[in-house]
Amino acid sequence: MLILLRHGQTTSNVTRALDTALPGADLTELGQQQARDAGAEIIKRFAPARIATSQAIRAQHTGRQAFGAYLEQAGAELEELVGIQEISAGRFEMQNSPEAHLGYLSSVAGYFARNLDAQVDGGETLTQFLGRYRAGLRPYEEAARDDNVVVVSHGGAIRAYAANATSVDSQFATRAYLPNCEYVVINPVGDFGDWELIQWGAAHNQDTGFAVD
Repeated sequence: MLILLRHGQTTSNVTRALDTALPGADLTELGQQQARDAGAEIIKRFAPARIATSQAIRAQHTGRQAFGAYLEQAGAELEELVGIQEISAGRFEMQNSPEAHLGYLSSVAGYFARNLDAQVDGGETLTQFLGRYRAGLRPYEEAARDDNVVVVSHGGAIRAYAANATSVDSQFATRAYLPNCEYVVINPVGDFGDWELIQWGAAHNQDTGFAVD
């Protein structure tokens, strides 16, 4: 299984700044506690064989808080993957106005709808995003076919990737916000785009579809 964990709360989350460029803001005290709590849950549920983070400070520190002791006990290291940072905010970078959020989120909604030409003003298209994100994640996509692996990444990026990797309803992907230190679980069997979505934050795969707890 591929477990994609969003980082803990950051100072930019508190101010609602669109902080997508590397290295980015650090975790708050609450974010550190969120990471520890999520790590304990994931270790208990999945006993991951490998763990990696994006290059962003918030992702790296989430990984260390969540899994540092677990990795040390296993004699393993926290890996760092290039290319799995957040969807670029383009000209809206570090802005926190309602207009900036509307401009960014309305464009990213096109990512969730699998529109390959969707683009944030001054940012990247979905095609460009998937190219760099999958290039960085590929070793973990392959490992996840046999083992449980965890990647600490970013809310918008995780949602866009999952919306394109699986056949989840695009409207669900658009409205299903992923809070800090919640995670998506994917079973990467078959062709990209048809992978099985097991869990999306508090939404779990039921016989009747997805239900938010």
